[in-house]
Amino acid sequence: MNELFRPFQPTITETGLNNFGLSLKYSYPCRALKEVVHSYLQIRAERPTPYPVIPDGCQSIFISPQGSMIGGAQLRACDIKIMEAGEYFGIRFYPGALRHFFDLDVSEITSQFVDEKFLPRCGFGELHNNIYQYQHFGERVDVCETWLLKNYKPQSSLQFDQALGLIYQSLGNMRISQLADSIGWSTRHLNRIFQRQTGLNTKTFSQVIRIQNVCRQLYLTPEKSLKTALEMGFFDQPHLIKDFKKHLLSNPGDFFDRFRSDLYN
Repeated sequence: MNELFRPFQPTITETGLNNFGLSLKYSYPCRALKEVVHSYLQIRAERPTPYPVIPDGCQSIFISPQGSMIGGAQLRACDIKIMEAGEYFGIRFYPGALRHFFDLDVSEITSQFVDEKFLPRCGFGELHNNIYQYQHFGERVDVCETWLLKNYKPQSSLQFDQALGLIYQSLGNMRISQLADSIGWSTRHLNRIFQRQTGLNTKTFSQVIRIQNVCRQLYLTPEKSLKTALEMGFFDQPHLIKDFKKHLLSNPGDFFDRFRSDLYN
């Protein structure tokens, strides 16, 4: 199911990294965690800088020398402020996967970043302290995996996972009523489960996946015209631009200019 999901963050593309003066180290999880953890990453900043994040349905743990925080699913693009040069570590969880590690209704942290005080018994302090005892990225990944495996409590939800897979497969373009019928739930129950597990209702989550696809396509193939909106599941070009502005707070041209350094302009 999760092999269908390809979250896209323009900040960590080659052009985005160059533009914001960042470098990236990246690693995938061990076999036991591959269905719940998308990846580990470490950003090195050479100077204070914004770190733009766009909605992708994921939740993340951010670990810096100053402390740790959880980022809920974002409804709109936002900037994480990197205040000092240095190395910043992160764990990206697949949508709905945080439930396997924390007893948490993630709708409580939608569009928020909360620190360890929000989950006083989760052991963030231990994780943070252990990671920064090591200098190398690979060692920090090992520390993370040890901590995650210790706290991993798989919770089976076949129908929810099926619903996620259908949304990914349709690139967010499947009708909610059709989705509910496909897995044998009412739309009301489907929305309740999505809100609790992803922090977003089913319609909003599908919109995020759809705008993710649009952003990836327009960024990687800039010659692709917005007139191809129908190919991306939109009724017409104005609807595409409206949803783009809703989630990314800008029209496509101005948005993508943020991530292109002078070298690439």
